[in-house]
Amino acid sequence: MPLAVLAFLLYSFLQSDIPYKPSEEFHLVIDYKFKQRTMGTSATLDFGETVGEHEKKMRGGGPLPYLIIELKILKLAEGEVKVKAVTGNGKIVFNRKAEVGVIHKLDLGFTDDVKDRVTPYEFNIYFLSSSKKILSRIHLFVEEEGVFLVNNEKRGKF
Repeated sequence: MPLAVLAFLLYSFLQSDIPYKPSEEFHLVIDYKFKQRTMGTSATLDFGETVGEHEKKMRGGGPLPYLIIELKILKLAEGEVKVKAVTGNGKIVFNRKAEVGVIHKLDLGFTDDVKDRVTPYEFNIYFLSSSKKILSRIHLFVEEEGVFLVNNEKRGKF
């Protein structure tokens, strides 16, 4: 069995032992906006295209749905002193002191990119003790069809 598969199985097993933070202890707000996608500069020139076609190619055609999740901590359990957000592939998004009332933002990006798995589609928000032991977590997941799950409960669809 390859080492990567073994590590993934161990990681999955350990994940299931961490309890979910009760939904009454946090509040999630979905900040759904429309943004223009910028494609950057083009290294090639097409003298046959119009200015409008060039702009469309450079900007992606028009405003697209963009997703930001705002997490507000309503209550901390005993011993929870840090909050840490990690993507499904292990990249740390933020690692801060846990405080009641503070809003933490997760910028997921364009919804099509999330559904197509171009950008992160899974997040774990861990609540840690002063000794860095994980006490609870919030699991956010966007399925390929756009269903948004929080701690395995459906919260909407994009």
